Amino acid sequence: MTGVKRAVGVLVLMVVAAFSVSSQETPQSQTTQSQAKQSQTTNSQTTQQTTNQVTNSDYVFPTPRERFNRYVKSTVGPTRLAWTAASAGINQWTDTPEEWGQGAKGYGRRFASSLGENAINQTVTYGLDSAMGLDTGFKRSKREGFFPRLKDALLQNVTSRTKSGDRVISVPRLAGVYTGALISRETWYPERYNYKDGLRSGTKNLLTGFGINLVREFVINW
Repeated sequence: MTGVKRAVGVLVLMVVAAFSVSSQETPQSQTTQSQAKQSQTTNSQTTQQTTNQVTNSDYVFPTPRERFNRYVKSTVGPTRLAWTAASAGINQWTDTPEEWGQGAKGYGRRFASSLGENAINQTVTYGLDSAMGLDTGFKRSKREGFFPRLKDALLQNVTSRTKSGDRVISVPRLAGVYTGALISRETWYPERYNYKDGLRSGTKNLLTGFGINLVREFVINW
């Protein structure tokens, strides 16, 4: 009991001391603290503005022609066709989906499926980009150092740029990835597939996009 009383007494003394110190602050010291806080806030805002200017100073929003050319290239360009062929080959090897069989006919269906899913993805992304005034294209980072470039590459998979160069969550990209996967599973895939398979496939494609961006940033860009 004595220990409890001592603890309470010490606590009371600490509270009284705190109030005593607080009451002894002069108006001048309060004014000085207020000025210091204002100065810190101003410096923080200035630093943030400077950082944004450095980040966005070299950014140029693409023209409508550049955006359309990028859309065509991402849909039926040589690199996209090669990627589609490889994807169809992997699905052929794993016999996915098995209802499509093997041989040239099975490979053809898998190739057409992958091509169609990507076409929906790119069309939705391009349409929303144009409607929302965003840029969802990939560009190599102009910053130096591995980690800054790594960050930029990863961010570009889930963000878009506004006309001022600011980055925002990429609604066009997310909508495109999941729309393509959902429509394909609900239409031309075998009946046992449903929207859940589409969501899983969309998530897989989104995660794959991070790896693709790293390759484009550090190995070869297309």
